[in-house]
Amino acid sequence: MPKAIEGLSIDTSLLKFLLNYCPNYRTTNLTNSSSLAKSLKIKSLYIKDERERFNLGSFKATGATYAIAKMAYKLLENKSDVSRTTLGNTLKPYTFVTASAGNHGISMAVGARLFSSKAVVFLSETVPKSFSSKLESYGAKVVFSGKNYEESMQDAEKYSKKKDHVLLSDSTWDTCSSGIDVMEGYLILVEEIFGQLVEEKQADSITHVFLQAGVGGFAAAMAALIRKKFQQSLQIIVVEPSSANTLFESIKNKKPTKVFGADSVMGRLDCKEPSLSAFYSLSRTSNYFMHISDEYVQKKINFLNSLGIKTSASGGAGLAGLIYASSNQLFDIDKNSKALVFLTEGAI
Repeated sequence: MPKAIEGLSIDTSLLKFLLNYCPNYRTTNLTNSSSLAKSLKIKSLYIKDERERFNLGSFKATGATYAIAKMAYKLLENKSDVSRTTLGNTLKPYTFVTASAGNHGISMAVGARLFSSKAVVFLSETVPKSFSSKLESYGAKVVFSGKNYEESMQDAEKYSKKKDHVLLSDSTWDTCSSGIDVMEGYLILVEEIFGQLVEEKQADSITHVFLQAGVGGFAAAMAALIRKKFQQSLQIIVVEPSSANTLFESIKNKKPTKVFGADSVMGRLDCKEPSLSAFYSLSRTSNYFMHISDEYVQKKINFLNSLGIKTSASGGAGLAGLIYASSNQLFDIDKNSKALVFLTEGAI
């Protein structure tokens, strides 16, 4: 087993415990959209809605915040004396650094403030300027650097080493494994979904899951725990932008592969290099990889908006992938299929 996989634990006991110390935590909605399922000619469609997660507008809110809380817990000398105050006291001397396309940086900034630390977020030229103001409102220092996400992450890593700060990326590579803890934070989504489906007596019925991917951390975390919780015959499909289909190409080449393409409207998915941990994990847990064009996704996002489902091209990419697959009869999707998709962020 590649070392990149070994660090990702799908034991969620510590995650559930530490979420008790994060304000605003609540289970997000899982909607059974019968009308959209009917239009797609499938039996049912479940939509996990992350647009209100922690009141931060994205699934990313669970990632870096949890990684910071986990670090605080590990440093806490007296594990029987756990509180926001004691956890925060262990991290006061620390500054966390990352590069972000927006939402991961917000999660890190909020987590750092929650646990009495500081945050520095590197943004590339492609990130909307509105994210800068939002990050600063959460107490982060913002540095614009690099033409794209990959360049800004390189600069963030250099800065963290120079300043002796903690690099907290949502990706992983040879010299950085922090993304594994971030991925573990995402696992709460699957725990919630499983509980919600158990209540509806539908936990064994899901046949297809569509997961949008950038570097692949979200998709890898979801797929890993879904494989444990749900029926093994379930099909997992990873969806990427055509201009940033790094996982698609990596799977095809059987090794991590960098791609070169135009900037995508799916900005939070516009990543040209895969997370090593995510790539190796997804190569074992997923059935199919697909990529879709900006033009197609934007058209489908406009359609979803007209139905009152307000999301971004990034947030609705998995649902757009399902629409394309059902329209073209891919992945054995038919009238008996029961699909699960994620709205990972709100409208931008």
